[in-house]
Amino acid sequence: MLCLWAWAQPVDLRAVEPLQKPVSLRLVMRPLREAIQQIAAQTGAALGIAKAIEQYKITLIAHQQPAWQTLELLAQVYGLEWRAESAERYYLVAPEATRAQQQRQQRAQLEALQRALEERLQTYQRATATDFARLHQRIAELDAERSQLEQQQPPNWIERAQQLATARAQIGAAGESLPLYLLGVLSRSWTREQRARLLNGQPLLASTQPLGDALPLPENTLRWLTVWNPSFAEVPLQSAQMLIRLNLQRKTLELALVARAGEQVFPFVETVPLSLAEPEEPPVIEAIPETLAKQPLHFKASSPAVPSPYWGKQYTLAEQLAWLAEHTNLNIVADSFRLPVANRELSRNAPTLGTWLRDVQTQEPVRVRFPAEGWLMVQHQHQAELLASEIDEPTLERFEARAQNGLDLDDYAELAYLLTPAQQARLEQPNRYALRFDPTPLQASIPALRFWASLTPAQRQAARERQPLYYPQLSALQQRLLWEAVEHALLHPTISSGDLLLQLDRLYDPYAQAELAFFLDFWKNIAFEVRDGDVTLVFEDVESYEQTLQALRAQGANPSVQREVRTNYSFYFGFDTRHAAIYPVSIQQCAETPPTAE
Repeated sequence: MLCLWAWAQPVDLRAVEPLQKPVSLRLVMRPLREAIQQIAAQTGAALGIAKAIEQYKITLIAHQQPAWQTLELLAQVYGLEWRAESAERYYLVAPEATRAQQQRQQRAQLEALQRALEERLQTYQRATATDFARLHQRIAELDAERSQLEQQQPPNWIERAQQLATARAQIGAAGESLPLYLLGVLSRSWTREQRARLLNGQPLLASTQPLGDALPLPENTLRWLTVWNPSFAEVPLQSAQMLIRLNLQRKTLELALVARAGEQVFPFVETVPLSLAEPEEPPVIEAIPETLAKQPLHFKASSPAVPSPYWGKQYTLAEQLAWLAEHTNLNIVADSFRLPVANRELSRNAPTLGTWLRDVQTQEPVRVRFPAEGWLMVQHQHQAELLASEIDEPTLERFEARAQNGLDLDDYAELAYLLTPAQQARLEQPNRYALRFDPTPLQASIPALRFWASLTPAQRQAARERQPLYYPQLSALQQRLLWEAVEHALLHPTISSGDLLLQLDRLYDPYAQAELAFFLDFWKNIAFEVRDGDVTLVFEDVESYEQTLQALRAQGANPSVQREVRTNYSFYFGFDTRHAAIYPVSIQQCAETPPTAE
């Protein structure tokens, strides 16, 4: 019991004799565990860290600072706490208050999303009290009257136009969009299980005809379609299906409505945001001590730029702070994330420390503090969200080490398989991750890569030989991943689904699912790059490359040459290559030096 009591108590590290020693460290974008280990090695103190927080990333640059103070500031960056495991061993942990706050934030975000969803559904449900045809006609009448007012501009026309706008807003989007109106109708009768499925990110299917477990669409759906799109009056509609999914990471409802008339099929895809874009928090500009604000930065404007360590010549705040530490006497501690800074260049133009810090705070959502004399602390304002979507350094470094010799399809698939939904959502957005390899294959094809990672070596070999892998032959996990790839593509217009969206009735027919399969196609492009000074020439055929190389050398030039191999893959999930969701993946292997032309 004594040990448990001691473990539960925070500890004052100033009273620990070994931690009176000064320490010097330079850690840029490193795991918190590494900092603890280095301080333990320099002081001889027995220090540890809880596993749940050991991969939190920090930037720590200290010059002969007391170890106890350095450790305390490390804890402050993430709201952590030092505890005594025994009289001579100390552990860094996330206190209950911090864990509880994180859990409250997560619950609050989920509850806010659920409230936003319910508010939207209730709005659409209220609209369904009136027949869609009447709602749509009323909107047309309001728009026609407003257009006439704007053309004629009679007395007090602006007041009347405002009244028309108010009346139109009261009808809402469900009067304009049949998918939203149908969503209002369907949601009135959802069971608890169906709501739970939707809130779990799984799709719901509805159909005018019996189709597996699909919900029934209203019997008036086909009539409403002719009202919504008058051109349908000329083609006898036979059936319609609708797919509904809640995207938890993007906070959107994704809808796909497909109408069928004989051999003709008409798809409509709509995305509904469930929350307004949150306004950016104003930068928290902390008061900078006058003596520090006026401190000049010791560097020459003509000094060479610091090379970027990341793909696309990006920088993170960690590199910014490392540069600052080299040109001031400050000790620096900061949370760190693989998040590119908005300004692609390192901030090297400020004449003083105060100007530099104000520039950074204006451009980046960070908080700057001076917690102790000679110390600068920097924290991201959205720390909790970034923690949830950050990939740990050991994982990234493992793939970055492989990237030195070129990542292949299996490497990208392995990484995609490891990603959490939050990490995937962040990677799919441009300029949200700083990596030491090309992230392009991950930005639009993670579901396909995750499926590839689940295949056995024999299955991969069969796919490379262009043999289809049929749905019944797949494991339960592989079948689930195949469906995730299919449904992700169906609800994202930027991903080609060929004619698969036009065959929702067949796709969700349990008797037709045995015909589903995965297909792989691939081909290689070879290019030759010739560089001579600032001039770079790229050739895709050997003859032109060799002729140019010979001509340059005849002129006395000594160009560098490289051979680049790019493999282009097409992942097909569907009935055949025409009726399938298609994920393109293009991977450039490491450049090789080709045979030189004599």
